[in-house]
Amino acid sequence: MMSLFARKNRPVAPGPKRKLPLPIPFLVLGMGFFGFALLVSTKPETKPVDAQEVVWSVAARTVAYTMVEPRITAFGQLQAKKQVNLRAMVSGEVLATGANFQDGARVSKGEWLLRLDPFPYETRLAEAEAQLKGAKALLDERKASVRLAYAEFQRAKKLAVKGTVSQKVLEDRRTEHTIQKSRRDQQKSVVERLAVQVQRAARDLKNTEVLAPFDGYISNVTARQGRVLNPNDLLGTLHDADNYEVVFTMTDDEYGRFLLRNSSVIGRTIDVVWEVGAEKITLQAEIERVGAQISQSTRGVEVYAGVRGKISTILRGGAFVTVDLVAQPVPNVMAIPKDAIYGEDRIYLIRDGRLVAHQLTRVIDDGAQVLVREGLTPGDQILLTRFNEAAPGVAVNVLEQG
Repeated sequence: MMSLFARKNRPVAPGPKRKLPLPIPFLVLGMGFFGFALLVSTKPETKPVDAQEVVWSVAARTVAYTMVEPRITAFGQLQAKKQVNLRAMVSGEVLATGANFQDGARVSKGEWLLRLDPFPYETRLAEAEAQLKGAKALLDERKASVRLAYAEFQRAKKLAVKGTVSQKVLEDRRTEHTIQKSRRDQQKSVVERLAVQVQRAARDLKNTEVLAPFDGYISNVTARQGRVLNPNDLLGTLHDADNYEVVFTMTDDEYGRFLLRNSSVIGRTIDVVWEVGAEKITLQAEIERVGAQISQSTRGVEVYAGVRGKISTILRGGAFVTVDLVAQPVPNVMAIPKDAIYGEDRIYLIRDGRLVAHQLTRVIDDGAQVLVREGLTPGDQILLTRFNEAAPGVAVNVLEQG
């Protein structure tokens, strides 16, 4: 018992101390700080760059007060002055058509285009002429009866004076003369009516042949040999070959501005350009009339100008053309495109390679441009190129003179 107790209370000799492990979070933080320090120490050095001023390449126009001819440019269409639809005036079978009665062919005035079967109209004319001849023969007979009745009446008058015949005989002769005159007048009306029928039959016979009313080009041909036509059937369309006009539209604003500087548009000369592929055909035209009212759909008025001079053989109706109308010249003004105006009346002048703002006064609105009478110094340069960065002091380089 004693030995056991003594063993329990024996002191134990101290051993070597055990190291505690470093917590993981501290290890992660340490590695993060180490990586950050490494990145900071190895980052590339950014050298400061001096800011360079942008110089804009622009177009400009030098101020000079001159005579300016305001122009209105529009798009129009060529059309033949005369255009008629050829129609059948009578019915019948088409017996033959002319050599030029086809789409695109040119025909001359009086040239026959189409012939209908004339037989029904020849017989109708013959019958009407025969009836007229018989009516005229009967009229001659009635005239002879009138003369005879008149002679009998005159003889009865003389005998009545002598007392040879009674008053009743005289009245009978008078009545007979009156009856014969009435029959003669009735027959006259018959002759006149039959004469009209003859004229109508002759005209119908003439209408079996369709002739060209003027020189022109044929289009929309619908009648061919063997077809049976009815009155008013469309045969084709004839377009005048020697008289053309240009139809174009002026907006009410353009029309109003033009009238401010001109008493009328009638009689004004315009230039007409027709582009055929790479070729440009220039024509001269004179305004002849203006539409009766302003169109509600286009807000413009139609203008008609007759083409002058020799007409080219290649000219055709329906061609789209460009029209250039010159108004009355305006003296001592400077023309500035509206694209060069900022806001309502601000432009930029170019002085010593930089922009300077300038306000316009006393301008004339001319559609795509304005005409300035004063306020600009001759020799100054006006900025024409429009860009959003335009402002006073902006550096520019003039590369083009407008």
